[in-house]
Amino acid sequence: MNRSRVTFFLLSSLLVLPMLMGTLLLAADHGRRADAPGRDGRAGKVGKEAAKEDDSFDTYYKYLGVFSEVLGLIRQSYVDEPNTDSLMAGALEGVSDALDPFSVYVPASAVPGYLQAQSVGKQRSGVVLLKVRGRVFVVAVEKGSPAGRAGVRAGELVAKLADRPTRTMPLWEMQEILAGPPGTKVVMEVIRPDQPTPSQVSFELKSFAPPPVSLEEVEGAPLLRIPSFDAGTAGQVREALKTSLPRLRGAARAQGKLLVDLRGVSSGDAEAAYATAKLFASGDLGVLKRRKDEVKTYTATEPPVWQGRIVVLVDRGTSGAGEILATVLRQRAKAELVGDWTLGHAGHQAAADLSSGGRLFYTDAFYTGPDKKPLNEALKPDLLVSERTRTLLEKDVPLEDLILKRGVRHLLEEPEAAKKAA
Repeated sequence: MNRSRVTFFLLSSLLVLPMLMGTLLLAADHGRRADAPGRDGRAGKVGKEAAKEDDSFDTYYKYLGVFSEVLGLIRQSYVDEPNTDSLMAGALEGVSDALDPFSVYVPASAVPGYLQAQSVGKQRSGVVLLKVRGRVFVVAVEKGSPAGRAGVRAGELVAKLADRPTRTMPLWEMQEILAGPPGTKVVMEVIRPDQPTPSQVSFELKSFAPPPVSLEEVEGAPLLRIPSFDAGTAGQVREALKTSLPRLRGAARAQGKLLVDLRGVSSGDAEAAYATAKLFASGDLGVLKRRKDEVKTYTATEPPVWQGRIVVLVDRGTSGAGEILATVLRQRAKAELVGDWTLGHAGHQAAADLSSGGRLFYTDAFYTGPDKKPLNEALKPDLLVSERTRTLLEKDVPLEDLILKRGVRHLLEEPEAAKKAA
């Protein structure tokens, strides 16, 4: 397929397929409501609200008609005979991309391979990629992983993967490549913000041991690193606060101060994030919210294990479970966030089997903090540390090191002085 065809197909899919998806979802909802009690005043929605929903339903049918018209014109008048299967697959990929970076459409033939790739995750590469509006970028890289040792860094754009342009490669296929058999060589072409030309990196897939929770002293500040969230994370954090923290002799410990590092934490278990938050806060911690319904609530009934001043380090790679903990600490323990804007997505994933045999993986609910606002937008740090906030003296300092330096300094300052500096 030539470039003009690909461009045309992608543009058309991005314009009209989100409308089609809305039609399908609304049709399902309309079907459910059709089985509900009638509008006789005794049950169901009545009056203007019901009429408004009917108007919306009719509007989506109109959009579906537009899509059918566009598809018909392509089949009849396009310069080459289009491959309808390829067109529809690309259009469905466009739909999932338009929803959010974590929603993925997988065709029937690829479902078994994708499920296998999901089970492996980043255990062999250590890298997490996301595709947003056609651009692929590195969300996070595990320390000590094959990708990390090869020099892959969070925030880099990925132009090619396995010698193929990522612009036209679906996300599910990229994830399959990164979850390939041990010993597989992976070649990536990345675009770095500080380099004028793309760089090529390569690494070999193999299992590695993710770093554990740790607590150490950095320039007089106790630094708690939480690299990921799983069933054992809360226990590891509790043990670190109980045994490692008393061994530190810095002035910050005596003053009840703690630095929590959540940079690059892009995956993990939301339940583990709330369990970890219970060590620092009590009361309502948040909910799992599906539209207006609260599916599950998270509450801490025991007193916190540790209390004091907290500064949380975040960056573009902080998402999901990392954003949950950062939000709870900010709202319940008065923690301050230092670093770059976070990714802005702490969602619960669901899957739907399609009649074609394909499968749609999508976000069906969002987690919240104590304020019960869905975590679907980037968190803005209290003290922003980004490429734009560098001083001339800091121009050669890696952003990762700069966030740490600013975080330590902010933590050790007196609260009033820290507020003025921010």
